[in-house]
Amino acid sequence: MMYKFFLNLDRSPGRRKNFDDSWTRFKAVDGKEFHSDEPILKRMISMWNIGESEHRAKCGCFQTHYNMLSHIRNNKLNRVIVVEDDALQVNEIEEDVLSQCKTFTYLGGYFAHIRMLDGAMTTGEFLGSYDGLNQLDKTEMRILMTLAYYIPHWTIARDILDFIDSKARVRAIDVMLFDIVKVPFDYIYPALFIEDACETTIHKVSRNKHPNQYYHLC
Repeated sequence: MMYKFFLNLDRSPGRRKNFDDSWTRFKAVDGKEFHSDEPILKRMISMWNIGESEHRAKCGCFQTHYNMLSHIRNNKLNRVIVVEDDALQVNEIEEDVLSQCKTFTYLGGYFAHIRMLDGAMTTGEFLGSYDGLNQLDKTEMRILMTLAYYIPHWTIARDILDFIDSKARVRAIDVMLFDIVKVPFDYIYPALFIEDACETTIHKVSRNKHPNQYYHLC
């Protein structure tokens, strides 16, 4: 059995239209509703360098994925696909490819330089992917966004949570994943999901670039 969850805020009912009955809605945490003494607001480093509204949104996103991973761990769920509600499926979910996945596997997002300030990779900077399952070489690049991912076994969620819980301070969830040593990371290429060009619920201004199926912003 495979589980498929999409993460969705109560105030974004319109985004549910892209998901049929094979998907289960998982309630996203709304950073706007945090009390001022909510621990995550002071635990996440972005409190020092972005405005309060965006900081709350990032904290809500972080807490949503944390809760999702906790749900996977606590219920010992295997073969789980998780997507954010602005994910659009563009390629078929092939059982034979998923069966090869043994660790955390990206199903969407975009390639970025290891040094965050260098930003996203352009189409000419990384051409080493081949069709199917690829190992993410963290000496070459990182993948940003938690747009869509696959967890084949619940113990992977447990190990990610253990890493997060060991840190006094946290960063955005997609940034933190890069620092986990115990869990290797893979990705399926081309991506199964791209980002819909809908209004963002995190940033004040919607991005004019979105990840395509080749893990590049365009």
